[in-house]
Amino acid sequence: MEQPIRVALIRESIRVPLVDEQVNIALHEERFDFSTPPVLATSGWPFGLNPVRVDGLQKGVATVVDHVAMPSFFRVVRWMLLLSDDSHDLAVTSTVQCMRRGGDVLFTEFAILGDYGTIPYELDVVADGDKVKLVVTSRYEGELTARTSKIGIFN
Repeated sequence: MEQPIRVALIRESIRVPLVDEQVNIALHEERFDFSTPPVLATSGWPFGLNPVRVDGLQKGVATVVDHVAMPSFFRVVRWMLLLSDDSHDLAVTSTVQCMRRGGDVLFTEFAILGDYGTIPYELDVVADGDKVKLVVTSRYEGELTARTSKIGIFN
């Protein structure tokens, strides 16, 4: 079954008056509608297959929530990460970018949104042979669910 991805393009012009001149600013926005679940399962989907889901993360236990083969000297991966306690409507999301450089793994976490103060956690990215693993250690009192999706792998 083929599902279309809807894209809405919006074009606007804003005029900002200065003393005797004008500055024209053009905004270009693209909106993707990712709400159709069958689209996420399409093999040609640019972000890969459906996200990985790991249930039952417990406080103080380091849990591998995803991994990727990274055998080459320079290779980069970016994950979207969502940690949630669905029974209490709490969630925190972030983006993790990682680069393997030989035996070293460098990573950064950014774009952290949601209930971070309520759902504390520690994040690590570790090399294990030809794999790089995304590891989450929950500091939350309840059980969490982790969802990850790789949004880019290149070397």
